[in-house]
Amino acid sequence: MHFPGDGLKDFFRKAGDFFAGLFNRISTGLKNIPREKRYHVLMISIASVALLLLVLGGVSLLSGRKTPEQELSYRADILQSRNSIPPDELFFPDEPDFVPGVLLEREKRMAWTVNDAAPWWQDPLRSGEQVWRDQIEKTIDEIMESVP
Repeated sequence: MHFPGDGLKDFFRKAGDFFAGLFNRISTGLKNIPREKRYHVLMISIASVALLLLVLGGVSLLSGRKTPEQELSYRADILQSRNSIPPDELFFPDEPDFVPGVLLEREKRMAWTVNDAAPWWQDPLRSGEQVWRDQIEKTIDEIMESVP
């Protein structure tokens, strides 16, 4: 009969056998080294393993880091994915950058005479100054009434 924990037991049993065999091979190898050099070989081996672990740890830490530009891009992607309305739909498109041309019906005048300007000129003081003063005061009163 097979139980769910049997696979785990087998794994630990095989791991234990592997490490026991490894330890036996190392101790046998150390016995073949002269006694005065065993200490040096053991320390060099331990230092090598520690250095290897440090290098692997440093490489894994450095490879997992993102540059600030990558981090900002990642955060922008997250924020953009959270938005339900695309930014293109929030703003009106830019207006075209062209100005319609001007059709000149006659040549530009360098100077205007009084007779040339007369059809477009209205003298504001012809009907008196009071009419303009009343209109200005009325506009000021309307503006002041709208202020809380």
